[in-house]
Amino acid sequence: MAIRLHLAPVFKTSHFTRSLSRSIGGGVRYPLQGKGFFIMLKRLFFLSSVCLLASVPFAKADAIGTTAVFQLTLDGCTGTCGTSPFGTITLVQTATGVVTVTETLKATTPAEGFVATGAGKSLDWNLTGNPAITIGFLTPGFASTGATSASTFGSFEYSVSCAGISCGPGASVTNPGPLSFTVTDGAGVNVSNFIGNAGGFFFASDIIGANGNTGNVGSGAGTVTPPSVPEPSSLLLFGTGLAAAAGLARRRMVSAIKGN
Repeated sequence: MAIRLHLAPVFKTSHFTRSLSRSIGGGVRYPLQGKGFFIMLKRLFFLSSVCLLASVPFAKADAIGTTAVFQLTLDGCTGTCGTSPFGTITLVQTATGVVTVTETLKATTPAEGFVATGAGKSLDWNLTGNPAITIGFLTPGFASTGATSASTFGSFEYSVSCAGISCGPGASVTNPGPLSFTVTDGAGVNVSNFIGNAGGFFFASDIIGANGNTGNVGSGAGTVTPPSVPEPSSLLLFGTGLAAAAGLARRRMVSAIKGN
């Protein structure tokens, strides 16, 4: 919708008046006089301010659809677990304040699997601030097991394990996965809240490799992919345009008044 603002002198008296008309779409005109003009001007300024504020980045929750992928490339197994990567951990912001975690071990023959050697859990991780979390929709055969030490990769505040449920003791029984669950807390958890521990390791898993060796494998930082969303630059341009239009209309009115 194109909006054109212009001033048109109507008549002069000792107390002059002005008529402001606005043309919209197909040429229908609405007169705006005196107080009406200032109301319109205030609305333009308000709308432009809203658009400008909307374009300013604020600290906020990760957008739904934000994804982070971590590769288990670090080998802490006794005598090596074979060729990395040993698996992939994917974090997805599936709802505001809720992250879905999925770990998939590499498909090999013989198959890799989660074990219970005591050198860590099926999956270990950290979160910013170490909040009290709720784990939901956990894959059957696993349980939340709290803080743990993953030998080579150090300590972690959170873990889930299949030990005594669907794997172990040791590598006597293995669980090939995949492993999946959701993480949240009272304030909400974001993909960006998953952080490295003191050693810079983001995740660790106790597995058996395709070669039959066991131990922990780990990952460093992952790759974060935000969802596709409209850029705030469009709002910024729109707000700037409204502000400019309102300013131009005001200047023209003042010039016209001075000319009389």
